[in-house]
Amino acid sequence: MTALRGLGSVFATPGPTINQLLQLDKMRLALASLLVAGIAANAALFAWQLRAPPKTTTTVSTDSHVVMRTPGGLLEVSTIAAEERFDSSTNHTVLGVPLGKTVAQIRVPAVYRYHIPLAKDWSLRQTGNALVVIAPSVRPSLPVAIDTGKLESFALGLWSPLTGGQVVSSLQKSITSSLANKAATPQLINLQRESARKTVTEFVQKWVIQQPQWQGNKAPAILVLFEDEPLGQRAAPLLTNAR
Repeated sequence: MTALRGLGSVFATPGPTINQLLQLDKMRLALASLLVAGIAANAALFAWQLRAPPKTTTTVSTDSHVVMRTPGGLLEVSTIAAEERFDSSTNHTVLGVPLGKTVAQIRVPAVYRYHIPLAKDWSLRQTGNALVVIAPSVRPSLPVAIDTGKLESFALGLWSPLTGGQVVSSLQKSITSSLANKAATPQLINLQRESARKTVTEFVQKWVIQQPQWQGNKAPAILVLFEDEPLGQRAAPLLTNAR
């Protein structure tokens, strides 16, 4: 009987009350709310970081410097500013069957600069109150300057998602040589010629005024020709022999 009463007392042990269960549920809800709020806050922070511009640190490193002298110096005589466009088209085939093509294009502002070497002999001859000058031929200063910050590029075509990056990269590597070739074309040389002539004329005027024989006298009228001009090619030997 004693054992039975003890067993009965065990089964009769009271469990949690309704109020305790309600309090436990409230605590669980509170913890769940805090967890949801934390997840939402982290998600908002992550979304903000995606929208915010990335923080990029750029450094310029140079392992060594090589300084070279330009004998006699250079006289920059003209510049040409232009927006250049480069196009490339790549055809894709499998076993000779055409499967479309990738078209790439790059646009970038460029500045062509032209100069004259000062070390070379210049042919000069005074005729009355005029001074005829045969200046060296104008040369492009290389490499041609481009503004990479304003460079725009894109690729189109069925395969452009796979091949576009490579085609654009290959096209970009050809820019330096393409611009160098264009800078030396007769079209651009002739385009800048009159501006170069004016610069050389101003240079000679300042130089002539400083010469002793012209001190106190009226400065001569200056006619500038270039060696690569037809008239300059004909006049240069005459002026050289007359010196």
